[in-house]
Amino acid sequence: MADIYVRVRGIVKKEDKYLLIKHWVDDRIPDPYLWEFVEGEVNFGEAPKDAVIRWMNELLGVSGTIEKVLYTWSKVTGDSQCVGIAFLCSMDDEADITLTEEYGEWQWVTRDEFEEYISNQYVLDDLIGVEL
Repeated sequence: MADIYVRVRGIVKKEDKYLLIKHWVDDRIPDPYLWEFVEGEVNFGEAPKDAVIRWMNELLGVSGTIEKVLYTWSKVTGDSQCVGIAFLCSMDDEADITLTEEYGEWQWVTRDEFEEYISNQYVLDDLIGVEL
């Protein structure tokens, strides 16, 4: 039986920069961290907009606000399908950022710098033509 799940992505913007967080993936590889946006699964019965705010709070320790929906995506791997919604978000106070232990650091970057940080080509492709 096929498995379908929903993920949300919070692209946090401040002026002309975007927040990336360095996520621990696997310590058996040379660089065990990957840069990404705030992202996580939607719980059963949870609205996607509530999930992205929850993930901002859980991963960063900050309150956030959704500015708008940016785009959706879908990816099939084997018998699983991930359906995602990306939101443009803002945060109340970056001074309060406290990352969970799975995250190494955070960085504000410009859109032109995304390719220097983000190695997931699917994420980069999703951003083509999207007005942030």
